[in-house]
Amino acid sequence: MSVVSPSSINKPFEQGNTLPQWSQQTLSSTLFVVISELIADSIFYHPSLVTDLTQLSEREKSSLNALLNDQSIAEHFVDTLVERIEQAIKPHHQSVRVCLSNEDSAQSRALLGGEKVTVEPNPALGVRGVARLTDSEYADAFELECNVIKRLISKGHPIEIVVPFVRSLSDAAGIIDGLAEQGLPRGLHGLQVSFVCQVPSAALLAERLLAYFDGMLLDWDSLAQFTLATDNTVESLVERYQPTDNDAVFQLAEMAIKAVHQTSKPLSILVSEQSVSTKIQRFLSEIAQPDSVYYY
Repeated sequence: MSVVSPSSINKPFEQGNTLPQWSQQTLSSTLFVVISELIADSIFYHPSLVTDLTQLSEREKSSLNALLNDQSIAEHFVDTLVERIEQAIKPHHQSVRVCLSNEDSAQSRALLGGEKVTVEPNPALGVRGVARLTDSEYADAFELECNVIKRLISKGHPIEIVVPFVRSLSDAAGIIDGLAEQGLPRGLHGLQVSFVCQVPSAALLAERLLAYFDGMLLDWDSLAQFTLATDNTVESLVERYQPTDNDAVFQLAEMAIKAVHQTSKPLSILVSEQSVSTKIQRFLSEIAQPDSVYYY
């Protein structure tokens, strides 16, 4: 597979900035923020601890208290994430797209206090994205994530919400309702809510999903993984099927992208630098024509 360095390509689309910074940052008008990653590298504990510390050992409670530094969990969680995000926002950022948490159960269990999360035999296919965000057991944590967004909006930042791992139309309706209940109704004061297309069902339903959302971010590598049912950590499978360059992935991506173009809503692409082959680059330039591309 011929790999093209994103920095060496004269692209007709914009390379967006990311937080955390996965690749070299450019002077971009957009910033894509991934809350899951910020929780893992700045918070260290599971946000559901905000209402239940009973499962922690004394040693874990001591570690948590050291992290909190006399703040409550709610204060520390919101203050820390808002500070991290504000540090990354620059004057040239016209939109800040904040992606709600998308960690799987294995990643959740790795956090302090994450032992309460159910062990799943295949975390990648388990409770994550909307399935977790709208789960009653995650309600308090979801409220904290929404409080981060509300704080950023109240401070005048151009925030857009991005919803990860949407599998169905009921997912779309459920998360839009959930955001509204938290004081973040789509459309209020121009608030936009987009979704991440990560699985084949989302690509197939893209036209109907866009009735609930203001745009789409297509996660190329995730869509490839779930289309080919390949574990990206198994090199033999990746070498055999080259999932990110597979025709089935291009067909699904084109179907979803066509739906976005028909609505004239914003389209962004998330793709790993290692996956950007000549074939993908040509597809992005000639067919996808996204508003922005985020590399990791």
